[in-house]
Amino acid sequence: MAKTKPRIPNREANLRHGGYASDTCPRCGHVRSGSKPRHSVPELVDSKQLRDAVGEIYHAMQADKKLAPDAAVMLGVLEARIGGTEYYLAACSSGLIDVGPYLKEITYHKGAWRVANPDVPSVEHNPLKWRGEWKTVKGKQVDIPLTANGVEIPRIGQTCAAVKLLLELGNRVAQSGKQGEGEVDYVRMSEQYYVGPENTTASREWHGKGATCSWTAHSCGPCNIRIPYLICDVTSNWIENA
Repeated sequence: MAKTKPRIPNREANLRHGGYASDTCPRCGHVRSGSKPRHSVPELVDSKQLRDAVGEIYHAMQADKKLAPDAAVMLGVLEARIGGTEYYLAACSSGLIDVGPYLKEITYHKGAWRVANPDVPSVEHNPLKWRGEWKTVKGKQVDIPLTANGVEIPRIGQTCAAVKLLLELGNRVAQSGKQGEGEVDYVRMSEQYYVGPENTTASREWHGKGATCSWTAHSCGPCNIRIPYLICDVTSNWIENA
């Protein structure tokens, strides 16, 4: 039997969160990339460093027996530079799991990581404020519809790590006093979806398919719908004058 030639791994960032650069942005109505790009971050991709970082959190939590055999949770990490300030954030989709004690295990930018566990807007908590509590990565308020493309946005307790990371980033930018100011140099993110061996109900459809990171993941469909609203940094006057 002839030996098959081993596949050359794809070393590029190959997981995209929130759609593709070629999509039209639901917030501003502009194409997210193109010959005259208006978005600093047309799509969210991961990197080897971030894949390693989320893996270090995962392995530390496993060693500490913090991930139950029947659990189904999303772990995530994010790095960004906005207005000259660098941000390094980590989150878990479950509000019952604290990733804080495990951030010291991350070797990439060791000691710079912070927990992202913001209050995610919930229609159950306050339907009237739902559309005013979201912030873009530049700290500007943005409306997100309760449904998009016929898909209902998840309610309380149904939030991937990505949304927590982006919302925390927007909050921190707003708190810095640079709300809406400064350039967005980059925003990168990686997620890992853990499904315990005793969990028979959780979906496994979000696992990545890249040659180098098939064990990492992208967000669920409804969360992917929200992400474009949060990474859009197009200024209001560009939207109003379009």
